[in-house]
Amino acid sequence: MPRTTPTWSAVATSPLPRLAVDGKVTDLPVWTARSRSERRTGLLGTDGIDGAVWITRCSWVHCWGMRYPIDVVYIARSGEVLAVAPLAPGRVGLPRPRAAAVVEMAQGQAARAGVAPGAVLSSVVLADPAGAVDPAGLTGPCGAADAARCGNVAVQGH
Repeated sequence: MPRTTPTWSAVATSPLPRLAVDGKVTDLPVWTARSRSERRTGLLGTDGIDGAVWITRCSWVHCWGMRYPIDVVYIARSGEVLAVAPLAPGRVGLPRPRAAAVVEMAQGQAARAGVAPGAVLSSVVLADPAGAVDPAGLTGPCGAADAARCGNVAVQGH
């Protein structure tokens, strides 16, 4: 059976925050890699991803040992997207010194979600499974910060 969630996470997609682009909530669940081990592992060991992984305190990534290509989104501390770059298995992404975090997602997913340089990314905690947004769950420049609960560490200063 293909693995489409990070190997370090036991959390399914339904209770996770959703990625927001310029305040507009997408249907992409977001896992946040905070620990050194989680950040180092990222998407290794997966066969695809049903969402995105927000890697804190990160300015470059590699795809050594990856099984599929990804989009790498480099994010400033403010949540602003600095660059979006495709990365193939076995390749190394260019370091982005201004990046405070990186979001990894399946190749092509960034474009489908409207992620482009200049956009602002954040995480949103949904109030219920039907998809209603909890206004207190907005993080970053798009709303009130409850970042520990929501996982948007780029605006927390990590």
